[in-house]
Amino acid sequence: MSEDQLGKLKEKTEAMLKLQRAPSQFTIFYHLLGTGKTMTVKDISSELELTPKATERAVAKLLEKGLVQRSTFREGSYNCDSKQVLLSLLMTTIELTEAKGKKK
Repeated sequence: MSEDQLGKLKEKTEAMLKLQRAPSQFTIFYHLLGTGKTMTVKDISSELELTPKATERAVAKLLEKGLVQRSTFREGSYNCDSKQVLLSLLMTTIELTEAKGKKK
């Protein structure tokens, strides 16, 4: 993995860790991740009982952070790449383990 890819992965990890400060983004991100569905803003707002405007803003922020992607299969819909999330968590775990090993 290149340094650029690692940097982007770290940015995504940091963005995920900060999601709790943004309740709508947090809810939408984990819903898309948990369901594995590709959903439109209307679908998301309906399932999560959020207003369409709040959903639209939250999805735009998640898209900006690289935590969700536009679907290539269904126009106007979004999904969450669980492989990227898993990779982020794995890299964080490795870093924590290495840091712990250096403290001994």
